[in-house]
Amino acid sequence: MSVEAENAREEIKEIVGKCIHCGLCKPSDSISRVTREESTSPRGKVLILREDFIGRFVYDDNLSRACEMQCPVGIKMHEAIMLARKVLVLEGKEIPENTQMIKNLQETGNIYGVKEDKK
Repeated sequence: MSVEAENAREEIKEIVGKCIHCGLCKPSDSISRVTREESTSPRGKVLILREDFIGRFVYDDNLSRACEMQCPVGIKMHEAIMLARKVLVLEGKEIPENTQMIKNLQETGNIYGVKEDKK
């Protein structure tokens, strides 16, 4: 594991370590409202990240920051998620959809891979 990835993991632990598990974030999170699964809620993601497990679930977050507005201890969940995504990339565990999106962006200038018609 690279030093950069290890540092990011430590920073994630610092961010999520402040969570008091109150659950005030859950109602504001659009994804967990739909799925009704603890693992998709901000609190659930905190519990997973605290165990130093970083996986595909970090891409199932829309980074809306709605949970942060409700957090009584000021956890910056979007920062933890972005760092977790960085760790996956640094460790070569990036998901194929992201690889394709980056390729599309480089080749066409948009994430969808659609070339603009020049008139």
